[in-house]
Amino acid sequence: MKHPFQIVLSDQDGHVFTSVKNEILVFNTDGQRIGHWIDPLDKSVTLKKQQEEKIKQLSEKKLKTNDETPIKIPKIPVPGLGAPPLYNYIRSLSVRNDILVGTTDSDKAVVIFRIDFSNNIGNCLCLIKRQVLPKRPCAVSQNDKVVVVADKFGDVYTVSIDLNEPVEDKALAPILGHVSMLSDVLITTRDDGKSFILTADRDEHIRVTNYPKSYVIKSWLFGHREFILSLVIPEFNRDLLISGGGDNYVLLWNWYDNKLLDQVDIRTLIEPFLNDSHLPPERFLTEDSVKEVTVSNIISYAEYFYVVCENTKCINGFKIDAGDGFKVNHIQTLTTQHSIVDITLDKLKNQLIACFDTEDEHKLLAGFAIADDGLLQQQEQSKALTNISDANECLVESRDDFYPLYYTSTLRKRSDH
Repeated sequence: MKHPFQIVLSDQDGHVFTSVKNEILVFNTDGQRIGHWIDPLDKSVTLKKQQEEKIKQLSEKKLKTNDETPIKIPKIPVPGLGAPPLYNYIRSLSVRNDILVGTTDSDKAVVIFRIDFSNNIGNCLCLIKRQVLPKRPCAVSQNDKVVVVADKFGDVYTVSIDLNEPVEDKALAPILGHVSMLSDVLITTRDDGKSFILTADRDEHIRVTNYPKSYVIKSWLFGHREFILSLVIPEFNRDLLISGGGDNYVLLWNWYDNKLLDQVDIRTLIEPFLNDSHLPPERFLTEDSVKEVTVSNIISYAEYFYVVCENTKCINGFKIDAGDGFKVNHIQTLTTQHSIVDITLDKLKNQLIACFDTEDEHKLLAGFAIADDGLLQQQEQSKALTNISDANECLVESRDDFYPLYYTSTLRKRSDH
């Protein structure tokens, strides 16, 4: 059987970018593969680096103390018995114009590709920079000049989009930081030319920061009670922000004016699609435990937006009514055949493309046409999406061999008491 795609992404011209494990695939509008990249590194690279740093520390200590005894070479760190498995996969992808950015697990790096669709040798991806970070990157955003990267320790870095050599990870200085793990980041520029970085974290905070003067905090947006996972700025009004995560609701903001405009209930809509997998882990399970909602994806299209919750078989559609003080109205709950792993907007064909958690290796993706009124309709399986599914060559023996498909709910804070 085939491993499901873990990420699906589309650019403004309808090209489709996917990832499965440590591989990135690029397809044209007919579903023909025109680019690919496999991360040549594995987790052992990081472990060996830890060993080298330990040897360096011992050597420096030996030099300072004039100790003449031989250095005892430390062993390469190996996870102990019962430790969680090590995975090596692409954690995130972002595309803008002719630049594709990904983050890797193998060496905690940002990989930047130049996309050349005129390349005639069958691979449109050219790796121009691999910048290793001090901690694992977990979210990326970009403009025309820099990649903005958020890491699991709450720091944000910028990496220039150029051909310059990467710097040592220890030489990188964060431009801003939270005291909690970051979950999403956006860089945006308003019509007046001012740029800002929006960051979301595990501690329910959304921070609006000036850029490049990132020491100036414009505001904090308070309204969430659980972790925030997804930040989206609609193209039709760049002062609006849609946010969602571990709460039973999605929020609509005017982020620039620091105003909460509306709160939209999600639990009522998603309740019929929740199952036992949405209960807390067994360690925290009680008689009073309820099934938990995690908003994993928000996709914006004109004045509409679409919400997907983790490990559910539905898409909820909403409309932002600008004439009613920017209020949000629910317009549709569309049931899907399989649970959705990831979803993206294909602007060229006015459709959403979802990658499914399914064992049907010819239907790993599905398309949903967007009508003029924002309603979705699942389309017959197109030849293009079938071609993309068929191009996935990542085979596994069983579901037990799948890499994590649903892991964002682990951000939820829990207590033993």
